[in-house]
Amino acid sequence: MSSNAAPPQSPPRRPRRRWIGGLLSVLIVLAVLGVVGEVLLRGVIDDRIAAAEADLPAGVTVERDDTLALVQVATGRATLRAEASPEALTELARSATELPELQVTPQSGNLVAQIPLSIAGSEQNVDVLLSVAAENGKAVLRADSVEFAGISLPLDTVAEQLGNEQLNQLVEGVAFPEEASEVTISSVRTTDAGLVLGAEVKIW
Repeated sequence: MSSNAAPPQSPPRRPRRRWIGGLLSVLIVLAVLGVVGEVLLRGVIDDRIAAAEADLPAGVTVERDDTLALVQVATGRATLRAEASPEALTELARSATELPELQVTPQSGNLVAQIPLSIAGSEQNVDVLLSVAAENGKAVLRADSVEFAGISLPLDTVAEQLGNEQLNQLVEGVAFPEEASEVTISSVRTTDAGLVLGAEVKIW
């Protein structure tokens, strides 16, 4: 038996380029499916937002935030960005207090309600400083103080002295959404254009 026999040949190796090409094809398909899924889910979320927007006062605009739709659907809640104009806040406060001349305006990063009141037999315009906060899933406007003739006084004291129940409503607070709602307000801040709110709404 000869000792010069050739060693057995190893099987040919599969080209590495073919393996890499297959992986890239899979990744491209997954990316396309992800984009298509994101677009479709955004449509689902937008429809849900449009239905929930009816719970908010007129003049409050709502849009989906930048969170991926896939993430929002996975959590079952859509995150929103809402804006409330001074006009919308004025109508809301007028409806709650039955003060038809009340006017809400942004001033230096705060909200001020300008209200004509009968004081000492004459009608005077006073500025009521409003605070705003997210409480129990709602945005709440509440009066802090009133400024008149350069003097700042607690509004509840002024309301009691004048016997004005309408002002007491501002002291207690005006909330929206007013009724039970699927929209949950999580944050709120004042801007020169009114209010910017962070909110959530259930998708399913």
